[in-house]
Amino acid sequence: MIAEAIDTVITLGWALFGWIIVLAVAGTIVIFAALATGAYAVRGLWRTVGRPAWARCRLRAYLAARRTRRDYEEAA
Repeated sequence: MIAEAIDTVITLGWALFGWIIVLAVAGTIVIFAALATGAYAVRGLWRTVGRPAWARCRLRAYLAARRTRRDYEEAA
């Protein structure tokens, strides 16, 4: 009877240990996924905010250059 109780405690201990390992691995995956997603979002925002609006594509750069040149010619 005592041997069965000890065996049950050992079995439950291994089961608890297994669940702790599984939950730790799952938590680590969730944390790394959140960090990667956050880093990707911050990188995108940093690139967008860090440059002027006309530097985002060729069309905007072309239009900004034409507008600036026209403004300089009118001022001269």
